[in-house]
Amino acid sequence: MIERNEKIMKGKTMIYLYGRCSAEENFNKGSSIETQLLRCNSYITMKSLEGSITEITEQVSGTVKFEKRVEGFKLLQKLNKGDHIICSALDRFSRNTLDLLTLVEKFKKQKVKLSFLDIGGEVTGTDAVGSVFLKLLSVFAEFYSHQLSEKQKDCKQKMISQGRYTGGKKRYGYDVQDDGTYKVCQKEMSVIREMQHMRSEGVKLQDIADKLTNKYRKKFMVSWVWTLLKREGTEIKQLAVAS
Repeated sequence: MIERNEKIMKGKTMIYLYGRCSAEENFNKGSSIETQLLRCNSYITMKSLEGSITEITEQVSGTVKFEKRVEGFKLLQKLNKGDHIICSALDRFSRNTLDLLTLVEKFKKQKVKLSFLDIGGEVTGTDAVGSVFLKLLSVFAEFYSHQLSEKQKDCKQKMISQGRYTGGKKRYGYDVQDDGTYKVCQKEMSVIREMQHMRSEGVKLQDIADKLTNKYRKKFMVSWVWTLLKREGTEIKQLAVAS
């Protein structure tokens, strides 16, 4: 991190100039940190902004959440009401739409200003730039969230169709292997076989549950017995204690 403090006025107002680039981008003069900071300083001069200036720079991917970055996290911890963060471009600050929306809303509540030079300046204000930016950001964040949800559903459905474990409590009667596939657990499956045998003999669901509870010293609920029998292909017309 490079810091340059200039007491331009008396008071506690801080102006943070944030510059970021990845290892590859640092070779590109257009996106180099020096170029970013030069634009930010020119903006301060043009707008006649007053405050104590601190330059914060780091080399990290733009996809990493701001609070997960070393310098980004430090900056978030020391922000106060009235402070101003200036960044040359939106993608220098964050390439994660949901993360950016969260930060903008956080800054608005803290009364912290955030400016992106490539889209016209402050985005946390109530003027046209701030209002339009927040609306567009919200739309893109919602779209991204929906797309992510759909991808997760598709992935989960694919895993289910392949007979793979999708998280949560494992299926009774099976163990989960390292690759996510199921393997029969002989100990638990023998209990299910007992259920099936008793049911084929006409034993009521409640009696099956009671017998297993007494034998294994573990509470077997009627609903659980029904679920396991149904899952393993046993035909049950209805769930009822008196069935």
